[in-house]
Amino acid sequence: MATFEYTVHDKGGKITSGKIEGDTKENIAQILINQGTTPVVITKISKDSVFEKFKSFGLVPAGEKVLFAEELATLINAGVPIAQALSILGKQTSNKKLKRVIEALTKDVESGLSLSTAMEKHPEVFAPVFVNMTRAGEVGGTMDEALNKLAEQLAKDHELVAKIRGAMIYPAVILVAMTGAMIYMMLTIVPQLQKMFEDLGGKLPLTTRSLIWISAALTKYLVVTIIVIVFIVLAFRWAKKNIFAFNLLIHKFLLKIPVFGKLIKKVNIAHFARTLGSLLSSGVNVQDALNIVADSTTNLVFKEAIEKTAQKVQNGQTIAENIKNYSVFPALVSQMVAVGEETGSLDSILEKVANFYDREVDNITKNLTVLLEPMIMVFIGILVGYMIISIITPIYTMTNMF
Repeated sequence: MATFEYTVHDKGGKITSGKIEGDTKENIAQILINQGTTPVVITKISKDSVFEKFKSFGLVPAGEKVLFAEELATLINAGVPIAQALSILGKQTSNKKLKRVIEALTKDVESGLSLSTAMEKHPEVFAPVFVNMTRAGEVGGTMDEALNKLAEQLAKDHELVAKIRGAMIYPAVILVAMTGAMIYMMLTIVPQLQKMFEDLGGKLPLTTRSLIWISAALTKYLVVTIIVIVFIVLAFRWAKKNIFAFNLLIHKFLLKIPVFGKLIKKVNIAHFARTLGSLLSSGVNVQDALNIVADSTTNLVFKEAIEKTAQKVQNGQTIAENIKNYSVFPALVSQMVAVGEETGSLDSILEKVANFYDREVDNITKNLTVLLEPMIMVFIGILVGYMIISIITPIYTMTNMF
């Protein structure tokens, strides 16, 4: 049996894609017809060679995606057909990964697929938000407007991430420097002190013994230490990926960390409001928009809250009366959403909420260094104090013995 990729129309006219196993295209077509759908395209997936798999690797930076959306919107607004616009963009882009993807999009669009359906084949480049806002633009005949909104949202998300990364440079440098200094002392100074302590004799304090143990782990048992560390890291990654409760616990913990917890919460609220507002203004219905937002949310606490809200909205409840039950959404957000739902201007209200929390995140990132300095000083003080106590205490004790 082989694997086939298909695109079909359902009874409601909605286009969906997927993969299915079968013997021939004819058999697959019959299966899809029996399911009540009309096949549009059925393609056999050939097994990729090593070279083809290697070609699929690579990243498309957020900036490239923003530029792609903006330029495609400009070309469509100028009356250029989508296939021709894609061909133009494919020739001028410098990112090799994006170039290959655009070439594939061009072929699919020329063969009769819609742009959004073609984008669904490349989830590593086009997130659900990208695909669904494009589809909404296709349905409403406002592709250029949808793409411009999408580009604006991607640009804001990218700017937000860049601000946070920039603010984290100073703390990261301090931590790396401290770690390097500690490792250097453990490898050079502590072994010499250990020999001196052994010559003096006597029982060493617990802090000194722990310091010597750490030093021995990094010198005499380096290979074993590396194996243990690698095992712990791999076990952590496996548990984070496969055990939902463990991953959820980590995300709850992150929200409670001083300074960072507040920052994570505000970033997720800004993302929720901006993405939901963009989808609604593009014509996506509320429930689908909430599900898309949930898929694009990385923090599981927020993700779970949004998914449950989507389920309640399906049963006729409002967004506001549901999100107010979750502590991750402040009262301000639920009240603003309630006003938007009552006045029929939810998309514009959500944009205001997103802008407000963008400014909040901006203020936190600007003052992040100042906020973190006390924590860094306490951390350094604990490490230095531990080293001093571990080294000075046995020397002082043994000196008094003579």
